[in-house]
Amino acid sequence: MKRTEAYWYDVASGAVERAEERPEGASLGPFATAEEAAEAPETLLAHARAWLDSDAAQPYMDEARSAAEEDPES
Repeated sequence: MKRTEAYWYDVASGAVERAEERPEGASLGPFATAEEAAEAPETLLAHARAWLDSDAAQPYMDEARSAAEEDPES
């Protein structure tokens, strides 16, 4: 099997790293291109928003609301 280059977004520094395997530390990826890796935060946010707007998120949203009602200090 042919190995391909992978790019990772380093969450702490905001840098794009090239590595065949996941780098140490907090990183997002792998991405096929450096450009995709650089856009990782925006991509992640878009996916999170889409999930929150989906039916799949509803049980978790209901649970969070119930927990907040039970403990308004949190």
